[in-house]
Amino acid sequence: MLINLIATFSLAISLSATANTQVDNICKDAEVWTKIVDQICWSCFTEGFSLMGIGKKPDGASSNDPFCLCNDNLGVPYAGTKLSYFAPMRLIETVRLPWCSPTLGGITLQDDYIGMGTVNASKGKGFWNSHYFAFPLMEMLEILYIDCHQDGYVDLDLMYLSEVDPTWNNDLLALMLSPEAILFATPLAEPWCATDCALISADSAPESTFGCAGCDGHLYPFTGSIIGQKDNVAQSSLIAQRMISSLHRKGLAKKTMGDDNVCEASIAPFTPRSQYKFSMIYPRAEASAATANGSCCHPMGQSTNLWCLPVGGRMRPGMEDAVYMLWQFKECCLTLGSGD
Repeated sequence: MLINLIATFSLAISLSATANTQVDNICKDAEVWTKIVDQICWSCFTEGFSLMGIGKKPDGASSNDPFCLCNDNLGVPYAGTKLSYFAPMRLIETVRLPWCSPTLGGITLQDDYIGMGTVNASKGKGFWNSHYFAFPLMEMLEILYIDCHQDGYVDLDLMYLSEVDPTWNNDLLALMLSPEAILFATPLAEPWCATDCALISADSAPESTFGCAGCDGHLYPFTGSIIGQKDNVAQSSLIAQRMISSLHRKGLAKKTMGDDNVCEASIAPFTPRSQYKFSMIYPRAEASAATANGSCCHPMGQSTNLWCLPVGGRMRPGMEDAVYMLWQFKECCLTLGSGD
């Protein structure tokens, strides 16, 4: 009896050690802090920069009128001039292993791995989890501080975990949150989304096709399940898009562009797609090599043929998890006179 107990205990220790080794091999460190200089697409900041209405703006932005009139926190009106730019605001990581966080050094946030994520690119199926971090890079590095739709975050902060969201694992619950998914799942929506793929690949992000995810696949439902997309990179990008759309639907992400939001950000149940750009920083940073689109950040849903494959592919076996820098377009009213 004692011999059997010792043998069982030894086997349990061996299996536990093997499991821990497997987990360590799966959950990688994105080295966000050690490679911050060459991972970040610094040129993305200037791509949407506009002052006094002069400069290139994405679809859905405010008019070219250079002046604006807003009220301060006390309700006192003040005049100002418009400022628009893309700001590095968030990190989105997509992972197969629940609770795994490449951003936090490859650690697992807890030891329960039930419902482990899967990736099966050959069959176009997979399940991913996603984590959403505050990452106000300009403020963190004390490079630039502009009082433009500031949300109070000044450091890296974990804001959202899909593992604790029951709608992320259940398509029916997700349908209750976004019932319009029934409309976008019909064959009539296919040509609409095919057009969206072509437009986004031409570096345009139209607001009119808000129900599509470009070339990445189907935006709905807002869950971690993917069917029909065989490209691992596109799968991870699609999960990141769904995460953003889910947060907008829950009121946890706001619209910071357009004439109605120059003075104050507002709730937007449908994602203002042109407000965002992605820049992969792990496993291979877009900023590390030139891409076919001539930029190191791209609109959500742009074809991976333009920003991924030209540099030899960004994901390899054993490195399917991804971390994206989320650039957010902001439009605000800079004070010209008193009103504080």
